[in-house]
Amino acid sequence: MHRWLKGLNEQQATAVQTIRGPLLVLAGAGSGKTRVITHRIAYMIDQGIDAANILAVTFTNKAAAEMRERLSAMVGKDASDVTMSTFHSLGLMMLRQEAKRSKRSTRFVVYDAGDQMALLRELASSLRFDRSFDLGAIAARLSSWKTSFVEPGQEYTGDDPYRVAASAFYAPYEDALENLQAVDFDDLIVKPTRMMEKSEKCRNRWSDKFRWVLVDEYQDTNDAQLRMLRALAGQHRNLCVVGDDDQSIYAWRGAQVKNILNFGRDFPACKKVHLSKNYRSTARILTLANHVIAENQDRHPKQMQAVRGQGRDVRMVVCEDAEKEAHWVAEQIKARIDSRQVEPSEVAVLYRSNLLARAMETALRAQQIEYRLVGGKSFFERKEVKDLIAYLRFCLNQSDSISLRRIINFPPRGIGSTTLKRLSLWSESESKPLWVAVKMASSILPTGDKAVGHLAYFVELLERTRRSLRSSRRLAESVETLIRDIGLKEHILKSCSSGKAFEKRWSLVEGFIDGIREYQQNAPRPNLGQFVTQLALQEMDKDTQDDRQRGKVTLCTLHGSKGLEWDTVFLIGMEEGLLPHDRVLNPQVTDVEGTDLAEERRLFYVGVTRARDELVLTRAMRRQMKGKLRARAPSRFVAQVPDDILSVEDLAEPLSMDDTKARLASIKAMLGN
Repeated sequence: MHRWLKGLNEQQATAVQTIRGPLLVLAGAGSGKTRVITHRIAYMIDQGIDAANILAVTFTNKAAAEMRERLSAMVGKDASDVTMSTFHSLGLMMLRQEAKRSKRSTRFVVYDAGDQMALLRELASSLRFDRSFDLGAIAARLSSWKTSFVEPGQEYTGDDPYRVAASAFYAPYEDALENLQAVDFDDLIVKPTRMMEKSEKCRNRWSDKFRWVLVDEYQDTNDAQLRMLRALAGQHRNLCVVGDDDQSIYAWRGAQVKNILNFGRDFPACKKVHLSKNYRSTARILTLANHVIAENQDRHPKQMQAVRGQGRDVRMVVCEDAEKEAHWVAEQIKARIDSRQVEPSEVAVLYRSNLLARAMETALRAQQIEYRLVGGKSFFERKEVKDLIAYLRFCLNQSDSISLRRIINFPPRGIGSTTLKRLSLWSESESKPLWVAVKMASSILPTGDKAVGHLAYFVELLERTRRSLRSSRRLAESVETLIRDIGLKEHILKSCSSGKAFEKRWSLVEGFIDGIREYQQNAPRPNLGQFVTQLALQEMDKDTQDDRQRGKVTLCTLHGSKGLEWDTVFLIGMEEGLLPHDRVLNPQVTDVEGTDLAEERRLFYVGVTRARDELVLTRAMRRQMKGKLRARAPSRFVAQVPDDILSVEDLAEPLSMDDTKARLASIKAMLGN
């Protein structure tokens, strides 16, 4: 037996050995898909395939790094020749290399979601747009059009007010990105795909480089990513995709479950392998998961099979209200921790809506249980860090007026909004970048304006910093000098009400500098542009970060739990309006099309399959919703589950007649849908 087939089950071995032609690997939860991917790459290298011709694509930098670490332990230095990347990092690499080939500038910046919103706010002001519109909903529609390759002027408007509003933004938004020498996350996929589709030479160049392509989490791909894969692998057709349609939960950000459902149509004569053995959860947990997900009609028919034993019963606990639900869960967690049944870090409380976290936090604190919130503000979203990144980005690209507006008066240096408005009006009327207006402030602003001197110092500061940052081995030292020059430490100290608050905020600055030093030490050829781009791409990993802290219970949304697992899982709020969510049952005008009842069921399936040993579902009979205490109906996902699968325990006090009538009415309405 070949060394990379040892220890694999029959299905896994088949997937590893199928190395030519299109291959669909349906990898259910806990089925060992990462092992299959790494063993398949190692097997291909042993079969004489050049590692430099292999591309492995996943959705997070963390997953790509873990995959490379595993592969390095297996095949040694050959692993470094394999391209392991996220879709966005791959697209960025292609854009930069094609720009070099055509002798165009590679000094564009990547705008993250925060930068995109800042640009939309600026456009809304210049367009004198109605401020009642949710710019986040407009951004989502722009993204949907862009990833569907709809050009400005081609977008459908109809009667949807948000589509009409987004249509007014589309062309100005694209023009602004070009003028700012910036690209957004969608551009990193759409632009290289357009290049390959328009140029046969470009398409062949990349197809010849990556003759074997593997894609992880294929159920999360969108239209643009599918078109990129068609361009890359359409000729040689050596495309292996791994995923699970039952875990497709990101339609709200463009993911198309139809991509994995229609893989055989998109890549004819494909081979299909189903990894059906689950090595994570006990049989009773999987029985519930299989029963619920089977209700979805549009899916690859399959059932996960438990390798482990039956395990404990899956419990459905009914509590009187939200507070009692939270306190009961906290007491249960404390009992398990105190009796050493489980480590705190191996316990998670999952929920569909962040609104449920507040009561859980209060209850855990009352029990003196330490916890961590997954999905909170990331390190790179903190103000001090974002401000420093803006300084670096502007030093890299003087057309980046979004970054310039952020730093021009930070820390405060006497350059107010009136001054900035005058400079902005001049730059717009003269069709010049804002930076040109800043440098010409003495001839634009009124005579004697004190801001002229402050602007002159600001210009000199940035020019000095730009010169210093050109040294690739002095990035950290240059940033430290910048921090001293702008008086950031003094500013933070002055704005903090306590020494503890100062230490917390200043530690973010020190952590940022440490990150630059680490980058300098590890990057083969460090440079400012590469570092800033890496920071932007890390924003894509927010939903899947699992910086697990020893001794702390996890509070996490169901979306944030994807890819994670715990020994004990409490899934709270199993009620109509929470799971499935009310926005699915009663769509809002701001909602983007995509999320539906089938996806809500898949979201529940993901939550259930996070548990290894114990799964407890809870719900409240009454819950405070929109300022009123309302009777709650059980989630349809568990209302009709047989008793032999789900053990129900009612801890609630008897309902009043009014509550009983309201509950029965809710259940009847639910069953009538």
